Amino acid sequence: MDERTERELHELTLNVITHGRMLAQEWRETGLVPRGSTKQLTLELLQKLSDRCGLRDIDDERIDLLGNHIRRFANAYREGLGDRALETDIDTENVHDTKVIDLINLTYRWRQLRLAHRKLEDKSAAIWETKRLLAGM
Repeated sequence: MDERTERELHELTLNVITHGRMLAQEWRETGLVPRGSTKQLTLELLQKLSDRCGLRDIDDERIDLLGNHIRRFANAYREGLGDRALETDIDTENVHDTKVIDLINLTYRWRQLRLAHRKLEDKSAAIWETKRLLAGM
């Protein structure tokens, strides 16, 4: 692997780690407590994100799990908030409820983690596929 590709992978990995750690921190600050049969899995995943480890344990399904928890919390607090916030940016300039702002910010961080993770996965897949193609020449 060339130096440029290694740097790109490093930056993508750093973004996933950073957004994951920040999501876990903001989750704690918001005070959300996961419920249901995935509570333990969610808490373990948040701890791994907080500890900056466990990238192998992070996949689209687990990121979606976190997003579903956030969506349910936000929708329970204000109808439709979680659905809207997970789909698009919401301007908080005229919002005066700090809990709503915290939930909007948490959904934004979740979207950033999901995007960073997908970019890393795409880059990794491209590298492996390129190696496979070149080996077949």
